[in-house]
Amino acid sequence: MQAATTIAEVFRRNAGVRPHKVAFAMADGRQRTFADLSARVDRLVAALRQAGLLAGDRVAVLAKNRIETIEVYGVSAGGFIPVPLNWRLAPAELAAVLDDSRPAALLFEPGFTVPLESALSRLSFKPMCVAFSDGSDGASDYEKLLAGADGTQAPLVGDPNDVACLLYTSGTTGRPKGAQLTHRGLLANCRAAIDQVLHLTDQDVTLAPMPFFHVGGMWYHLFPSFAAGCTTIVLPEFEPGAVFQLIGKHRVTNMHVVPTMIHALLEQPALAQSDLSSLRLIFYAASSIPVELLRRATQALSHCGFVQGYGSTEGGMISALTEDDHRAAMQPGREHLLLSCGKPIDGVEVSLDTATPDVDGAIGEIRVRSDLTMAGYRQNDAATRAARKDGWLHTGDLGRCDEAGYLYIVDRKSDMIVTGGENVYPREVEDILFDHPAISEAAVFDLPDARWVQKVVAAVVLRPGCNESADDIIAYLKARLASYKCPKQVFIADTLPKSGAGKVLRRVLREQYSDRTPHRS
Repeated sequence: MQAATTIAEVFRRNAGVRPHKVAFAMADGRQRTFADLSARVDRLVAALRQAGLLAGDRVAVLAKNRIETIEVYGVSAGGFIPVPLNWRLAPAELAAVLDDSRPAALLFEPGFTVPLESALSRLSFKPMCVAFSDGSDGASDYEKLLAGADGTQAPLVGDPNDVACLLYTSGTTGRPKGAQLTHRGLLANCRAAIDQVLHLTDQDVTLAPMPFFHVGGMWYHLFPSFAAGCTTIVLPEFEPGAVFQLIGKHRVTNMHVVPTMIHALLEQPALAQSDLSSLRLIFYAASSIPVELLRRATQALSHCGFVQGYGSTEGGMISALTEDDHRAAMQPGREHLLLSCGKPIDGVEVSLDTATPDVDGAIGEIRVRSDLTMAGYRQNDAATRAARKDGWLHTGDLGRCDEAGYLYIVDRKSDMIVTGGENVYPREVEDILFDHPAISEAAVFDLPDARWVQKVVAAVVLRPGCNESADDIIAYLKARLASYKCPKQVFIADTLPKSGAGKVLRRVLREQYSDRTPHRS
């Protein structure tokens, strides 16, 4: 069978091959077959055209994970560009994304009406706004919109190089930028995920707890599962108890989580009593994982395979640490593999921008070249030029390669700390902190310092019942690290700020602790 060249072809092909199979099911019992989903996407496209939207117009969606969100992603069939919005953003942040993307239509969950109205009040334009159902009786604005449209008149449009999704970066290092993802790039990522990373068949049952506004949650896991003909169980947002329940109820075979979610699952007493026997694969990504946490996970779920994926919104999927790699890492002398993000997937070239490229272990910025990368940033030529140089996409991640070709992420280039002329990589210090039995979460970052220019500091969350002091933790680190790598201060916090993908926001921590002394926040 000829490979699909646009997202719309995947929707329609599945509707033809397996029309009556359930494509998506919600925890509340709502579901859509593959045929129903395709038909509703066609009606949505027709309704937007009737409302005056033209090919190239943006269609934003603000909602937690729900089937209607997936339908909005399908509007690329009409030449429209879906724009998923991070529902965790504050109104001012939401307004900045809306002002940049300038959607002609905005579909939203009623629970976000208040922050949405606040965001819209800051704009010079007003998109057409359509509300999804809030679960009460009566048809929602969205259902009324679809009911008034003739989906049989929605022709298939689009070119593989057209923008199929405008996805905004997490803003971990500054103002979010709109990455333009093409049909060609997204389908290349889809094929890589199905064939090389997740090894999906239409017999798999997928659990989707990752937010759909995140590239990993949607394009590197949910969409490949959909394209492979899997039934996907949709969780509105991550909740450990619900994850355990749904795995047992639906005989889930695979799911995508981030390290903070793995940690939360391992901390649940229900883990030991839950039936997780159907689970064959856990795909984890989005941020580095402490080795000790990964060891705990592989021991607690020994029947289950683990795969790590490394990639980015702009760069697509880059490398994978396979199930075989994880098993090999359990052997004496191979433990270092757990520190790796694996080898580049087929079709992806990786190089390091370093002064000594031929030296094993030399650290440099990771560059990629493949069909899986973005087309560029929306209306931001300067940022696009900075990211794309000499045919390579610069990821902003610092890494190294070993003699066997495994790639290791050292840290974000922007997070490297230069203190007293010495380079300190936060992840190295964080790995030591995670080995401490009293520490549940940790983040290392920098603050200005008159003597050192930048000083190394850390924020940690203690496990329940633990009362270690900042001085205790600093003493622990000094016994294990060079003095210049040791934090000058440790802040003991109740929580750490995170993005929707579960990444700790060091930028927020710098702001939060810029004028603080160690204490419990």
